[in-house]
Amino acid sequence: MSQDNNIENRINLLHLITGLAVGGAERVVLDLAKNSNKQKYKLWVLSMSKHTDMLEHFQKESIDIDVLHRSNSLKDFFKIISSVNSHVKKNKIELIHAHMTDSMVVAVMVKMLNPKLKIVFTSHNVTFGSKLRTWSIKLLKPFRDRDILFSEGQLSPIYKKNYEMIPNGIDISRYQLDLQKNELFTFITVGRLEKQKNHIKLLESAKVLKDKGLEFQVLIVGEGKDPVQKEKVESFIATHQLENHVKLLGVRFDIPELIVKADVFVLSSAWEGLPIVLLEAGASKLPIISTPVGSIPSLINESNGYLADENFTETMEEVMHNYDEAKSRAIKLYDTVVENYSIESVVKKHEKIYEELV
Repeated sequence: MSQDNNIENRINLLHLITGLAVGGAERVVLDLAKNSNKQKYKLWVLSMSKHTDMLEHFQKESIDIDVLHRSNSLKDFFKIISSVNSHVKKNKIELIHAHMTDSMVVAVMVKMLNPKLKIVFTSHNVTFGSKLRTWSIKLLKPFRDRDILFSEGQLSPIYKKNYEMIPNGIDISRYQLDLQKNELFTFITVGRLEKQKNHIKLLESAKVLKDKGLEFQVLIVGEGKDPVQKEKVESFIATHQLENHVKLLGVRFDIPELIVKADVFVLSSAWEGLPIVLLEAGASKLPIISTPVGSIPSLINESNGYLADENFTETMEEVMHNYDEAKSRAIKLYDTVVENYSIESVVKKHEKIYEELV
């Protein structure tokens, strides 16, 4: 009887996300939905765009998910608002957790039609691609009930004063794998082939190391929606004859296995939030070399990894020559990830906010 009452009293929660491409924000939504307290929440996920790369992963977890398959045209924008509004009314949604800026804008429009609706917003980044998106976040502050940031480096007047600081989290157990390392010393990076990820910087370093006669390989996992960036990457590899040193693996869903079998994780991004993939590498006890952008320095420092920018190439070479030191730092990062970034603790912190608002 009491269990039935609990089910009847569940909070109706909608996770609204721009799309289901392979990325950090999508991974966060999947983990939040997968690990939510089913006794307390009736949960849906609604994706707005045509990107469905990760759809089967949500379906595999029996998560109630729907995809609107819309474009970013003005006409489709109004259709999205109508569809989300219908979903809210049909399922008596009490709270929308909007992930990324476009979802937040839609959520606010729907709130105007449903004034009692609560909105939680996670931007998942420190830069937003355009001034319009930045201004949207600032101007729509009054309509949101709580903003979630993942580190102090993200603090900005565009967010509400009553924000909550919750780091990204991962399922640590997925990365406890006992696998043989690749025969060739392996650097790996995971990220879409887009300007933000700055793959050319990594390839320039690979060229220098190749010219020095060092034996290694760089594995690049990810595809991306920008054909220009992909062409630049492929052209650089061909022009500098890096085919034997750099492998483009495209979209992969065996990330834990790929990371564990590598020797070093590298991230050459021009800007970031706090990438999930760094937590994944940390949980795999893999040494990390990263540019010091966004909120990354809140996780990586000189005691548990390597922050490098102008000295990116030199740092890659240093780690190859002094790998024992790199592994020692990786163990310290592993301890930090286990203590502060487990998905269980992150989900509980989110649910505490939901319960306070509804």
